[in-house]
Amino acid sequence: MNFPRSVTVISDEVAQELPVISAFLREFKLPGLELRSFNGRAFKDLTRADVAEIAAASRAEGWRVVGCATPVFKCDLEDATAIAAHREIFKRSLEVARELQCDLLRVFTFLRTPNPAAPEKQARVVEHLRGLLELAAGSGVRVGVENEHSCLAATAAETAAILAPLPADRIGAIWDPCNVLYVPGAAAPSPADLRLLAARLLHLHVKDALRLIAPKPGELIAVGTPVGIGQVDWRAHLSVLGELGYAGLLSLETHWRLEKIDESLLHLPAGHAFSHGGETASRTCLHNLKSLLETQ
Repeated sequence: MNFPRSVTVISDEVAQELPVISAFLREFKLPGLELRSFNGRAFKDLTRADVAEIAAASRAEGWRVVGCATPVFKCDLEDATAIAAHREIFKRSLEVARELQCDLLRVFTFLRTPNPAAPEKQARVVEHLRGLLELAAGSGVRVGVENEHSCLAATAAETAAILAPLPADRIGAIWDPCNVLYVPGAAAPSPADLRLLAARLLHLHVKDALRLIAPKPGELIAVGTPVGIGQVDWRAHLSVLGELGYAGLLSLETHWRLEKIDESLLHLPAGHAFSHGGETASRTCLHNLKSLLETQ
C-alpha cells in the first residue's frame, strides 16, 4: 500500500462545500472520496442537485466516489417502521451510487442491545441484510457492513459471524478498528482482527482514539486523537495489511478536532457543525497516515 494511491477521505471530515473538498483532494493527490453528508445535508437527505454537483466535479477533476456512507440499519432491530424506512433509504442510495458510478454502499447492523452476539439476533440481522442484497441484485453495487460500537456488530468476531452466511462476492466488511475502542468491555483492537476478517475486507476506515481512565456516566469511553497517537497501533495494522496483500482503500474518518465534537454528532455525523474544523484536523491526520505508510 502506498500514499496517495491507497488513501481516500470521508467528505464531511474535510468540509461540507465541494470547492474545499476538491481542493483537499488535489492537494494530497487522493484518488477520490467517500461521500457522507454534503451541503449541510445528511447522506439520506442529499438532493438530486447535490448528487449531480458531485458527479460533475468527479468527471471534470478525475477523482472517484469510492463509497457511499449511508445510515441504513442504524436503527432498532425491533422497530419495523424504522426498518421499512431504512430499506427505502437503501433504494434511494442505490440510485445515488449508480449516478456516481460508485460500487460500495455502507450499512450497519442495528442498534446494540444486551447480548449482542445472541444467535437469534445475528440470524435476524443476516436476514435483513439478505433483503438489502435482493434490492441491490443486478446493480453491481456491493454492500459493506461497518462495525460500530453502537451496533450489534461492533467487534471483529461479531462482524465475522454476521457475514459468514452471506455471499462473499456481494457483501463484506468495512472495518474500523478504532470503533472497537468505544465498546465497553471489548479488548483493544488488534491486527489479529484483520486476519479474522481477511477474506471479507472490502474497505477500511482510519481514525484513532484513546480510552478514558474514568469516563463520566453516559459519555463515550474513548476520545478521538490524531491518527497514529491513539491506541489503534496503526503501524502494526498497516504491516498486517501488507502481509495479507490487502488491495482495498484506507478511508480517513478523522473524528478528531482541535475543538471537541459533540458526542451526538459522532453517532450520526452530518452537517456544518460536524465538519467545523475538519479540514485542519484531517490535514494533520493525513500527514500522519502518509508518514506511517512511507515507513512500512
